Amino acid sequence: MKINQRDIFLSSEGDKWFERNYQAYSDKTNKDNVIEFVQSQQLSPKRVLEIGCASGDRLQKLHQLFGAACFGVDPSSAAINHGKEKYPELNLSIGTADSIEFESESFDMIILGFCLYLCDRKDLFTIANKVDALLGEGGMIVIQDFLPPFPYKNKYSHFEGVYSYKMDYSQMFIWNPSYTLLSLDISSHNGYRDRLKVDERVAISLIAKCSSEAYKE
Repeated sequence: MKINQRDIFLSSEGDKWFERNYQAYSDKTNKDNVIEFVQSQQLSPKRVLEIGCASGDRLQKLHQLFGAACFGVDPSSAAINHGKEKYPELNLSIGTADSIEFESESFDMIILGFCLYLCDRKDLFTIANKVDALLGEGGMIVIQDFLPPFPYKNKYSHFEGVYSYKMDYSQMFIWNPSYTLLSLDISSHNGYRDRLKVDERVAISLIAKCSSEAYKE
């Protein structure tokens, strides 16, 4: 029977991921590539949703930089509880990308940071639909994830039967004429040096949701 990866991360692996990565993730000496990218694109978001927010460190920086109202969801109850205690000004909740529930067009920026590669393949259409419903016209999607030249999967080293799915996740949106890819920053886990290594290549994509007025009669 095929493993449901969403349930694995909600029940146990989300907390284990948080435990393994929290020190590096929250190290204030580490730069945040997504924050730097948002600043380089001269964006000033006012209502932000981050899917896969961990304990909210990135959202807190966005709140401080732009005065944005920030919301986050993550499958790890440990991460969310830690974030609620550390950053009471943020709006954090336990959840997954396919189950987010907010009012339509609630946000002008939605961040999907290294979460899509671990999502069940059958949930991708649901995720794209929910993100589209929550993003207002003129809003921006920021995706940080792997960017191989072709889709493939690797075994996830921390849980038997779970896979890492690597592909160009901007394609979930830009097939639709309402979405436009504005910017793409390609690097790797080791910086820009290893961009040619297929398994190490990552990217930050900036995708804009066009106004309905962009359609010509």
